[in-house]
Formats: sequence, structure tokens, C-alpha cells
Amino acid sequence: MELTKTIDLKYSIMSKRELVPGVVNEIMTYLEEHSPIIGCDCVFDIKVVLSELISNAVIHGNGEDSSKPVDIQVQYDGEKIEFQIIDRGVAFTPEEKEEEKLLCESSRGISICHILCKKLIYEFIEGRGNSAKAVFILK
Repeated sequence: MELTKTIDLKYSIMSKRELVPGVVNEIMTYLEEHSPIIGCDCVFDIKVVLSELISNAVIHGNGEDSSKPVDIQVQYDGEKIEFQIIDRGVAFTPEEKEEEKLLCESSRGISICHILCKKLIYEFIEGRGNSAKAVFILK
């Protein structure tokens, strides 16, 4: 019988943009030690998407209000890694991904995230805030 190792991590950070690189590095280090991510071509893509989504939650979702946390959940089930980032902002509906946005100085992050991950889902959770869930397939 082959056992599949699963991961379910939860983080909560204050809405301060200087905390983003540290939490992304901490998540990546944990994944490198506890999942087969090291052999995956998606390591850089994961870092970019995590950095972008957490930064968006801090800056745009919570308006850098340090009293509003950003919650981050990381799940690995043996085949895929899912990241869910939740802010405390007002309801946000992203525009459809547009290739033209990739050449803009701002508003291109979501378009880049759509390209780099297998699936990106946005929703508003009543009583919590905006949720962005990014999925990466490791196999």
C-alpha cells in the first residue's frame, strides 16, 4: 500500500506589503521539504502567483490596513497544490483576462496568474472577504 502525503497549512498575516516575500519564502520552503515540488517545472510560477495574489489582497483588498488580516491556506493532496488567499475587502469581481493587460504597467497581475496556474477562481465570501484560489498540478 502506497501512502500519499497531504498538506494543509494555514497562515494569517497583517496587511503589510513587506511581509509578503517572507511568507511566500516560508510557504515555498515548507513545500520543498514536504512535497515533490522540487522536481516540478512550476516552482517559479507558484512563487509569482503567490506573491501576486497575496500582494493584491494586502494592497487592493485590505488597503494596507494592518488591522485586517490576509488568510492563506495551502493544500496538497498528492497531485495538486491549491492556494487560497482571503482578504477582508469589499466584493471584487475581476475583469475577464485580457492579453492586452499583459503589456500594461498595472492591472496585469491577475492576467499573469491566469496564465501561470491551472485554475484561478475568485469569489466573495460573505462575512470574510474576497477569495482567490489558485491550483497547480504537480503530476
